[in-house]
Amino acid sequence: MLIPVMLFALALSAPDTGEQAKPAPKSAQENYKAFCLPCHGPEGKGLVPDMSLTDGTWKHGSTLPAVTKTIREGVKGTMMLPFKDKLTPAEIAALAKLARAFDPKFQPKAKAKAPPK
Repeated sequence: MLIPVMLFALALSAPDTGEQAKPAPKSAQENYKAFCLPCHGPEGKGLVPDMSLTDGTWKHGSTLPAVTKTIREGVKGTMMLPFKDKLTPAEIAALAKLARAFDPKFQPKAKAKAPPK
């Protein structure tokens, strides 16, 4: 009984560093649902053609670094907001990979099977 009381007292006396525990990183799918789905939709088709992630047209660049930059910094004068203050660099990189995966031209091509012998 004495140990739990001592641990409780120790916890109360610990100095407050003013830092809050950072939440665990979320998966790309969780972040897509939270931040991207409202504009890009569940299948990446977008509310309007300029928002589509599926049509092979990437207005701000289709490379992984370009998509990462678009997510991180947003695009002035559009509805694409910056997410550098909401997501970690790792979360942004994972989200960029997920966004590109909606486009058929970035999906892995199936290897041709060898003809049967």
